[in-house]
Amino acid sequence: MAEKYYLKTYGCQMNELDGSQMGRLLARQGYAPTDDPEEASVILINTCSIREKASQKVYSDVGRFRSLKLKNPDLVLGVTGCQAQAEGVRLQKRFPYLDLVLGPDHTGRLPELVERVRREGGQHLAAVKLEKREEYRFLNLLPDEEEDAHKAFVTIMKGCDNFCSFCIVPFVRGREVCRDADEIVAEVRELSERGTQEVTLLGQNVNSYGVGRHARDPNALSFPRLLRRLAEETGIRRIRFTTSHPKDLSDELIEEFRVNAKLASHFHLPVQSGSNAVLERMYRGYTRDEYAAKARRLREARPDIALGTDLIVGFCGETEEEFQASMDLLEELRYDSVYSFVYSERPKTTAGLYFKDDVPEAVKHERLQRLQALQNRIGWEKNRSYEGKDLEVLVEGPSRSGDTYAGRSSQNHVVHFEGTDADVGKIVKVRVTHAGPNSLIGAKHD
Repeated sequence: MAEKYYLKTYGCQMNELDGSQMGRLLARQGYAPTDDPEEASVILINTCSIREKASQKVYSDVGRFRSLKLKNPDLVLGVTGCQAQAEGVRLQKRFPYLDLVLGPDHTGRLPELVERVRREGGQHLAAVKLEKREEYRFLNLLPDEEEDAHKAFVTIMKGCDNFCSFCIVPFVRGREVCRDADEIVAEVRELSERGTQEVTLLGQNVNSYGVGRHARDPNALSFPRLLRRLAEETGIRRIRFTTSHPKDLSDELIEEFRVNAKLASHFHLPVQSGSNAVLERMYRGYTRDEYAAKARRLREARPDIALGTDLIVGFCGETEEEFQASMDLLEELRYDSVYSFVYSERPKTTAGLYFKDDVPEAVKHERLQRLQALQNRIGWEKNRSYEGKDLEVLVEGPSRSGDTYAGRSSQNHVVHFEGTDADVGKIVKVRVTHAGPNSLIGAKHD
């Protein structure tokens, strides 16, 4: 009987992919997944450190699994991901029963380190950032045959060179390292040949792929040229990507949305604030007007594009007037979706070291509620604009209710309709008949 592993993942899509890769690595060593940690001989908590709340959840989880470790000393308990990178030895000191701390640059070493723990005991740490292309090996194991593979994540780069004042990513994911374009194209080609319909290209800042420090590589491509190669040299039906930094959004990439039909009609472009003063304190490298101009050019290039963004509320020194500038930006650009959060101080960042987190928590949360209420209204109005329109939907499976099937449109909206198992994994045309606040309902037709 196969030994089992339990894996819990927090955070972004890159963490989700890292979690999938770790599961595939363990499966190749003979481990089977389980949803019950009490059945597991290996427990891994794959962490995020972008926001303080995510960090606190990890402490809670490690503490919760202490009883299982006491009951079964042979259990391998590990923390992986960004918080493992950020805290390293501190995690081991805080939780002396923690066997393994593994940063994201060392995911490929997981089977080796698990076996070392089981053989030698003791605490093991792998959290040195690898920031040179010759040091770093991108681990992109293709989905196993039994996995649902009509959608897939593909890493194209890791790390970030921007050092926004609030952001811990460069300290836990390191500097930018780009994956070889031929390797990316080959992986997407093989995925499409296996039946994958849609890929999402991942990187902390995909817009800077192949530029900056990487422009010295004679084989480097710009990000738009990579997108063109994927469209022309593979059979993939739909291409998404995340995340993009506005200052690096080029006219060439905007033009690619005009001419490349395989690009999904969706662009997540984090603005973080609508106030120029706050943007300057955040070290974002653009103004509100520069950002808005790029958003308008995207809509001109692809009229049906859905725009999403991130907004931080209550950043250091944010006044009511500066917060109102973010509210005004929502009204002006009318996003389809917004991820919004109150600011939380992160270690090592410029804001954490040198700025004062002086907006009261009650004020932060009150502002967040106002902002989310406004976006809920705008989002529902945007959803209603799809009524009567046809959308191409990649069908993911039965809805949670079990009464309908659901999938995502090119614009990344969840769409429910009456379908069959034969529709799963296919792109079908659905005419929208009703819009809810969070999803659309329609009828399939030829």
